Amino acid sequence: VNPYYDSFVRWHFNTLKERQKIKFGKRYSVFSPKDNQPCMDHDRKNGEGVAPQEYTGIKIKLLTPFPAALSGLFGKKVYLVAATLRPETMYGQTNCFAKD
Repeated sequence: VNPYYDSFVRWHFNTLKERQKIKFGKRYSVFSPKDNQPCMDHDRKNGEGVAPQEYTGIKIKLLTPFPAALSGLFGKKVYLVAATLRPETMYGQTNCFAKD
């Protein structure tokens, strides 16, 4: 919205990065679908104290024959991803059933 302020912020971040005062990295945050952006704990009207949870995703290859709903994907590699809070329960899993 303000190109002068935007230019200043870019210069400031680039200067700090060159001096190795900041670095790029990842950190977990809570996402607000209402605002379509990450939000901090004090930004929420309700739900304070809610923190991100760590899920484990398990990649499962879909074998042929595909269900009729997925027939358009024949000849391609198709994977399903199941998420769990308790990965220790997933050892040795050989089947995954999905309802149409």
